[in-house]
Amino acid sequence: MRRGVGIFLIIVTSSPAFAQALEALVAEALDARTELAQANAETSAARERSAQVEALPEPMFQVGVQNDGFSRFQVGTMATSWVSFMASQTFPFPGKLGLRGEVAQVEVRLRELQVERVRLSTIAEVRRGYLSLQLTRARQALLEQRLALTSRLVEVARIRAESSEGTQAEVLRAQVELSRVGQRGLSLRNEAQLAVQALNRLRRQPLDTALQTTPLAASLPELLTEAQWLDLARAHSPEYLATQAGTARAEKSAALAERSYFPDITVAASLMVRGPLEPMWGVSVGVPLPVFAASRQARARGEAQAQGLSASHGREALEQRFALAAHQRAQTMGTLTALWSSYHAGLLAQAALAAQSTLAQYTSGRAMFSAVLEANATSLNEVEASLQVLADAWRLAIDQDELTAGESNALLGAAAAAPATSGM
Repeated sequence: MRRGVGIFLIIVTSSPAFAQALEALVAEALDARTELAQANAETSAARERSAQVEALPEPMFQVGVQNDGFSRFQVGTMATSWVSFMASQTFPFPGKLGLRGEVAQVEVRLRELQVERVRLSTIAEVRRGYLSLQLTRARQALLEQRLALTSRLVEVARIRAESSEGTQAEVLRAQVELSRVGQRGLSLRNEAQLAVQALNRLRRQPLDTALQTTPLAASLPELLTEAQWLDLARAHSPEYLATQAGTARAEKSAALAERSYFPDITVAASLMVRGPLEPMWGVSVGVPLPVFAASRQARARGEAQAQGLSASHGREALEQRFALAAHQRAQTMGTLTALWSSYHAGLLAQAALAAQSTLAQYTSGRAMFSAVLEANATSLNEVEASLQVLADAWRLAIDQDELTAGESNALLGAAAAAPATSGM
């Protein structure tokens, strides 16, 4: 299968207007989402920390007085009394600053991968929200058909009751069914409003701002094979790349812990002013003594080794999760494909024909009223179930896209000639 720049393809070409509308929503969400701005700010902070750890320690400048006795100021009169000026600088052992910088750079990389995860999740949330809105509005359109059929049924039952061919109970039962359809309409209207509000929240718009959608895609998406997706996930998944970065961080931290056994060097120079007496000067070099190496350097090395082990286990766990997700996705897609084929191989047409036939028979007095209700409900329920199968398949495609690079333009509809549904 040709991959292009995405991780899955579309069988039916979507309308350009639909593609532009969805990608515009995605772009708005990426520009406006607060969580993404927060992750970017944290990445910037990590970059600033990276520059700090590679800088030398601040030099020290000291001014002091040494005086003989407490009775009077002896500088200039006593050889051992003076005003001292001292400057010192600590130089980390060669390689330490570089390793600290490399560890900090890995932290920056981890922050960047967090940004990528938020970006991919934002794209997926917009697509899922748009898909949910499409599905809800498709159900609303289906409910309008159900409302029209039920209204017609009420009228037929009334006519039959007035002509003494039916009963008033049939009229009342049809009216009850009509009320139930109205209740379902209220529920779907609320679902659509919630979906619109969720999308508007992602793009920081007033919650009840109207959104337009196109009908659901006319066909199922085509997913990658398990092997193709696993290869792509290993190359682009932020979580997988984070385990690799974690391993690199552990290696750098371990190298830094080993080098921490070598002492930093502090160089100091001093000048002692003694008034009219000749001034004195001094130079010193100092190193720290690793008295507490067992509780510091050794622990740091142990910490780095544990981090490396954790990253290794994390990568192995991700491999297992990826393999399971890819296998289950393929299996589920196979089931959905079989269901979709069965619906369009005649099930939907048969159910619709049965409903029409039963209504015609009831009108002529050859079928019971309950049979009409059952046939109508079966026909419309099968259509709604097929829409659910379609939406579930596209959710699998969105899930597949979210776990990897997110480079594809995953389009959730394919009705090029169909007009857009009015916004809420």
